[in-house]
Amino acid sequence: MEEIDGSELPARKAEFLKAVYRMGGVVRTNDLAADLGVSPSTATKAAAVLADAGYLEHTRYRGVSLTGKGEEYARFLVRRHRIVSLALSRFGLSSEEACLEARKIEACVSRELVDRICASLGHPMMSCCGPIEHDRSCCPDEP
Repeated sequence: MEEIDGSELPARKAEFLKAVYRMGGVVRTNDLAADLGVSPSTATKAAAVLADAGYLEHTRYRGVSLTGKGEEYARFLVRRHRIVSLALSRFGLSSEEACLEARKIEACVSRELVDRICASLGHPMMSCCGPIEHDRSCCPDEP
């Protein structure tokens, strides 16, 4: 697999991929559209772009599911969000505020910076948004 640096996808496409990951399995594009607050045609177009890039399997009239590449990237996106949220919460933001602010800035945060923030926080296991899954780039002792 290619090394992930965090800038592979624009913010909107990253949110789409995280939604597929969160919803799990085969996800209908209409359900994604409702979850993300976009039109079904917008969801279908985004799914096609992500499928062409190798992040999703898109079966017409059935839905989308993550490929291996898509799952790896979605896991990174969730980890990045949770670490950025946790870092922001250390500056006095409530959990909800930290989560909202993290969404605004996380697309600008590289994998290297995520790893450094994670290390500076002592490789935390929990964020205000949920459990943090570590990877070998940050925590080489992880399975």
